[in-house]
Amino acid sequence: MKILKFYESENRLRLRVDTIDDLWTLQRIIFANDFVKSESLRKFRSSESDKGELKEVVIKLKVEKTEFDKTANRLRIMGKITEGRPLEYIKLNSYHTLNIGPEDTLEITKSEWHDYLVSVVKNAVHDTKKPRLGIVVIDDEKALPAYILGYGIDFKNDIYSNLSKRMSQKDFTEQQKKYFNEVLSVISDMKVDTVIIAGPGFTKDDLKKHGEETGFIKKLSKKLLFEETSNAERPGVYELIKSEKVESILNRERIRAEFKYMEEFLGGLGSGKSKSGIDDVLEAIESYEAKAILVNDSALGNPKIQGLLGSAEEKKLRIEIFNSIDEVGMQLHSFNDIACIC
Repeated sequence: MKILKFYESENRLRLRVDTIDDLWTLQRIIFANDFVKSESLRKFRSSESDKGELKEVVIKLKVEKTEFDKTANRLRIMGKITEGRPLEYIKLNSYHTLNIGPEDTLEITKSEWHDYLVSVVKNAVHDTKKPRLGIVVIDDEKALPAYILGYGIDFKNDIYSNLSKRMSQKDFTEQQKKYFNEVLSVISDMKVDTVIIAGPGFTKDDLKKHGEETGFIKKLSKKLLFEETSNAERPGVYELIKSEKVESILNRERIRAEFKYMEEFLGGLGSGKSKSGIDDVLEAIESYEAKAILVNDSALGNPKIQGLLGSAEEKKLRIEIFNSIDEVGMQLHSFNDIACIC
């Protein structure tokens, strides 16, 4: 996600969507009665008998509800049209649905942009740029390192083995060790917690064996996973990204921080240092006991919770917003979607 412009005096934020995760973020921050403006398609009929044709329009809606369509990778924003152009193709106060996807831009106007909502957007912008996973595809000719970023893939320079079948067995073995050491050194420098090493044939297995025998892998402060791909080129990286293994890793990375906060909250229940539910959390905020607020994104549209978070914001408390469909979010749901650590 990228912030294109924040018209602070108008409470209007213009954004560009980069990833599917950005759609999930948008659903967390767009509420009923907000205004959203974006390009769209709308069917126009010149007469009652006309079948109509789709026209490109720019429409501003007063939001009534949102839906995240996972099958189409679209966020559906539904509401009544308040503005638009060209005027001949729209009808004010009629219902319309904006279908927002990656590479789309939109403007969100609120009566007030609370700091905790701005933080959600800024975190999404930061996550877009942050390396989330390292990948190295490798065969006996070369290795290709890459980073999985929020907005796509950052391919690095190839590492060539310089191996030849014409080499003597001794020279071949020595050159292979140099090749493996160079690849492992690059993996060591990758600024991620997990690296997937994949490729066709046995080279990845030989790399693993060499790393274990030299103690290199044991010294690494990151997790290595070894997988199979059909080649060690860019298509091999794309092949890997589509796998369930990579999807599950990325999901785990996202919720790691949420687990830490939930563990702290659960640990304080017995001693009374943790509270849940709107009334108890609000009491803890007003009595200056609360230090951090945990809230599910599904509850952000609740006016009572919005008021509670406004009070927490005034007192400069930490506010952590959870994904309600993750394991941690479902745990928090059993505590009425809102809790605090005192």
